[in-house]
Amino acid sequence: MGLFVGEQLGPHNYKPAWITRWLFPKGLSGNGPSGNGVGIKEKSQPVNFLTGSERKAWLPLGLVFLFRCYLGNFNTFRSFIIYNWREKFGHVKIADQKANKTAAEFKADLKEFTKDHPQIDILGVARMNPDWMFQGMHAPFGDWVVVIAKAMDYDELAHNLKGDFTPALKQVIGGYERTQFAAVDVANWMRKQGYMAKGFGGLAPVKNEWHAVIPPAIEAGIGQLAKNGSLISDKLGSCFRIATVMTTMPLVADQPREQGVDEFCVSCRKCTTDCPPGAIYDEKKLVRGVEKWYVDFDKCIPFMSENKACAICLSTCPWSRPGIAPSLSQKMLKKLARRETATEAAMAE
Repeated sequence: MGLFVGEQLGPHNYKPAWITRWLFPKGLSGNGPSGNGVGIKEKSQPVNFLTGSERKAWLPLGLVFLFRCYLGNFNTFRSFIIYNWREKFGHVKIADQKANKTAAEFKADLKEFTKDHPQIDILGVARMNPDWMFQGMHAPFGDWVVVIAKAMDYDELAHNLKGDFTPALKQVIGGYERTQFAAVDVANWMRKQGYMAKGFGGLAPVKNEWHAVIPPAIEAGIGQLAKNGSLISDKLGSCFRIATVMTTMPLVADQPREQGVDEFCVSCRKCTTDCPPGAIYDEKKLVRGVEKWYVDFDKCIPFMSENKACAICLSTCPWSRPGIAPSLSQKMLKKLARRETATEAAMAE
């Protein structure tokens, strides 16, 4: 056991480094603010060590995470600097004259503008839901949210399965920066047509405007919530990053799609088995009034902080292997269809 990295004592038995144990807030748990066990529907709370009500207590542990991620890692530090510069200075002035088109025309133009974008693999649109804003944030300024997804390099990410987290860290942090680049590009395309728009990445909160990104991604048809707490897409698996664009430009919403993710995750044990601290459960939990997949904050965060963002649950997912996701999705959809047919036949008897 080192100063900043703990010791794996056995399967799902990780002992954090002494500095992490010392800094972990005494008497506090991240699972409550994360919604675990909350029986009523409510907005999500901000991440504890960023802007939550217990920020001061959690901040030292957050600084350990930043220290492990950026010290001595030029590429990730560079991505962080570029990200923050773009956050402050990357958006262009909104044009005085608004383009006059229908929502369907704007949607078609958006698809055309982004179809060859190097940092966009999938794009979807959802109508903005005020409940997606974190607690304490302002109401959303726009009626629409565009969700952008970009694949990470699986071969680089999968180095973490052998205990080498530096290449994986580059993919995770770099992925956030690249999708933010795409989001700001899309936002600027909208602003040049006279509409308020702002691109949001996943590296840092934005004062008063921070919102959840997984719910709109699900509504926009990008993917479905998986057992590892992230999204699985029938095109990209679980090996991708997402960013959003909030806008006043009239658009047409995409629809959430059944992709067979839940059907697969119910019986798969890969991420639960391979998670070093045992933070992933085989059964769903009650989270803000809804039964859903949930990752244990108190187990995940110490390991993730010490091991450069970890991401083992992404690389070990069978859907993440290149070229596998489409066929797995089709297999699960056929299984669901057979079950539905059998159920209908039984009811008809």
